[in-house]
Amino acid sequence: MPKFKSEELLKFTERLLRSAGVAEDDARLTAKMLIQADLNGYAGHGIAHIPSYINRIKAGVMRLDERPKVIREGKTTALMDGKFYIGQVAAHEGMKLAIEKAREHGVGTVCLFHAGHVGRLADHVELAADQGMIGVAMVGVGGNSVASYGTMEPVGGTNPMAFGVPGKDRQHIIFDFATAALSSGELRQKAEKGEAIPEGMMLDGRGHPTTDFKTFLGPPKGVVLPFGGYKGSGLHLMVEILGGILAGNGLGREWWDRGGPAINAAFLQAIDIEEFQPLNEFLEKVDELVRFVKSRKAAPGFGEVLLPGDRSRARASKHLKEGIELKAKAWTELTRCAAELAIKEIPKPV
Repeated sequence: MPKFKSEELLKFTERLLRSAGVAEDDARLTAKMLIQADLNGYAGHGIAHIPSYINRIKAGVMRLDERPKVIREGKTTALMDGKFYIGQVAAHEGMKLAIEKAREHGVGTVCLFHAGHVGRLADHVELAADQGMIGVAMVGVGGNSVASYGTMEPVGGTNPMAFGVPGKDRQHIIFDFATAALSSGELRQKAEKGEAIPEGMMLDGRGHPTTDFKTFLGPPKGVVLPFGGYKGSGLHLMVEILGGILAGNGLGREWWDRGGPAINAAFLQAIDIEEFQPLNEFLEKVDELVRFVKSRKAAPGFGEVLLPGDRSRARASKHLKEGIELKAKAWTELTRCAAELAIKEIPKPV
């Protein structure tokens, strides 16, 4: 698989988006988030999404003729119509507004609907953490891949949620996870690598537990399970409600029933720590907690104790030095898009 310098991929991604009609500032922001996902080791939210974005722009599913708009607003709340615009941009603007309201009133909550793929939630909660606030985000994914506990038919999408807690020297605690045990993409990656898929991840099309990806694919196609049994299933439903229904986006399955791709909705919240205690005191206590957890003896099979965000920072540091590795298939699709858009400046592998 080819490797590329992150700065070259960033410029290339921005060129692709701008050539597809995205405004300069929005192309830069979206490209930054996509490449950050690749740097942090989350290729499922990285540059490989560009061909699907371009296809959606061409099909009019992702619209560039309007921008996200606040349609209802209170002192601490706002409802934002994403106008089917680029999801990363819409969610970024939503979290910025939540932060502004939190700075003035202590807490800010913005619900977003009719948005494209919002990308990694870590980007949005980290925005709050950078401002010395706690960030919370949830996305009701318009999808039909995940079953509820005790069912064998899909209820919704992977429905992720995230928390961002500020840490000293920007060593934030960033916890970003899907309420599905694994996404279909992650299952496919494991199958392609020949890795064993653990039990409890999926059911086949007849409702039986399986660890075989081909059996999962069917026909009939199976479903992904929520993590953690009934507890994870409960969280999945709460995200469907807070991250989708509350915003007025409807049920996630409705978008697939209409024959179109997933349309995201989001719950975005910022909490001002200064409303409860001085920020410096909070950061000291968080640092104390981090040091205490890391001082615990590692269990057998674990080389070190890690907290949410540690692995992403380590991967980003490694990829900045060594380059970002892309799958050959993804790179072929990206160069095809570049040719269609008459882009001649193509990054060269390192």
